[in-house]
Amino acid sequence: MQKMKLLFLTVISMLLIITGCGSQSSSGDSETNSNNKDKSEKQANIELRMAWWGGQDRHDRTLKVIELYEKKHPNVKITAEYSGVDGYFDKLSTQFAAGNAPDIIQYGGNLNDYVAKGVVLPLDKYVGKEIDISKHDKSMIDAATMNGKFYGVTLGSNAFSVLLNKTLFEKANVPLPSKEWTWNDLDDISTKISKKLKGVYGVADFEQNGFGAFLASRDKRLVAEDGSKLGFEEKDVKDWFQIWQDMRKSGGAASPEVQAASSETPEQSLIVQGKVAIQMVASNQLGAYSNASKDEFKLFITPYENGKNGVALRPSQFLAGNAKTKYPEEVAKFLNFMVNDQEAAAILGNDRGAPVNSEIREKLIQSANEIDKEIFEYIQWVGSTSDAPYEANLPGFNENEKLFKETSEKISFKKDTVNKASADYYKEVQQILKKFN
Repeated sequence: MQKMKLLFLTVISMLLIITGCGSQSSSGDSETNSNNKDKSEKQANIELRMAWWGGQDRHDRTLKVIELYEKKHPNVKITAEYSGVDGYFDKLSTQFAAGNAPDIIQYGGNLNDYVAKGVVLPLDKYVGKEIDISKHDKSMIDAATMNGKFYGVTLGSNAFSVLLNKTLFEKANVPLPSKEWTWNDLDDISTKISKKLKGVYGVADFEQNGFGAFLASRDKRLVAEDGSKLGFEEKDVKDWFQIWQDMRKSGGAASPEVQAASSETPEQSLIVQGKVAIQMVASNQLGAYSNASKDEFKLFITPYENGKNGVALRPSQFLAGNAKTKYPEEVAKFLNFMVNDQEAAAILGNDRGAPVNSEIREKLIQSANEIDKEIFEYIQWVGSTSDAPYEANLPGFNENEKLFKETSEKISFKKDTVNKASADYYKEVQQILKKFN
């Protein structure tokens, strides 16, 4: 009986050991399965959407970079959403409101507006890991840093410029301006071109970007450095709009009807269509305008006032992530690829400005074609003649741009006088600033 009892206890003990081993094995399998699942999720197909604006040349270049990235990262698929700049930010704001904005987004100087809305992905945790900014210009890093947080990589540095259609100048037998030309010189040159060339106006309205350079030539800003108030007076607004009203009166500036139908897309621009000989553009767009026309174009500095031209070196655009993206790490990796990969840089060239990565910029300068050389030379020209500081757009960019355009059209179509429209603008722009602050 005692032997039977002992045998029974032995069998029970062995069963418990086997069960215990089985439990350990099951737990180990569970842990292994969990690790495999995490690994599988990391390797799973990732779908991102990317939005940008520009001309066809930029679209083609960017699509090639996306294709290159997908080739190097087979598990990533990036859907491109591109257009001209007209309506781009209206659509983007609608997408954010609906909760379906793209994962990767190109911004301009209005990045601050979207940061204030809390919809831009902070990138600090990815810097030094997924994103390398060690060779980026400090000023360009600072431009994307707000409230102590880093929000976007700078796609290039550029400066606003006056684009001259050299071919039309030669047809009109009008010499190119002197390097320190004035607003009176612009009026005189534009009027001569308009009179000599049938169906061609001398100049298209420089609009809000020109107003910023005009203010800088007066040692003023769009907004005070602390962002609390405007950095200019009502008189500055009146002076600006009077310059353009006078040029329309003399026949040098495009008529209200022609100007109202203008487009910022290079291929549809007034200067490419041959309707004007002078237009304000960003320096990095020289290639897009040149490729869209058989005419020869030349970058030139803006007119001087008080011995200054008011042009500032600035980030051309920022590339940033959606704060609600499902794949923030992958977004950060792609941002890094756009600005730091040698092959991507060779594809993009100067389309979005001089590369922010100093090593890549140096290599591009060494192998630059004629257009890129002119862009680099223009950037050097700005750097040697202007101390104007970079400043972001006025808070409430969309509303401000719309207000500026409406004010200009009220004056040009003679619905309001320069004094009345300028006073109204100055009052309303202060209200917009207060609203977004």
